[in-house]
Amino acid sequence: MAKQVEHWFNRRYGSNRRDLYLISTGVGWQVVGRVGGAEGRSVPHYFDDEDEARDMLRRMREEVPEGQNDWVQVTAQRKRPQ
Repeated sequence: MAKQVEHWFNRRYGSNRRDLYLISTGVGWQVVGRVGGAEGRSVPHYFDDEDEARDMLRRMREEVPEGQNDWVQVTAQRKRPQ
């Protein structure tokens, strides 16, 4: 089962929004870059090795144009105990 390990967001909205995801697939790793928000265009990259996937994630963050690269790592929201 695939598990999202990291999600990065460049603090922009609309066509300038960038999201990057690091996903563990159970048999390998996937890095997904998305441009333009939820309805935007996504590009997946597949890796056998976590270090290679993390290198791609780093390169993708570095390639975003100046002024659109104010990255923040988004954490998964957890349910609060009732």
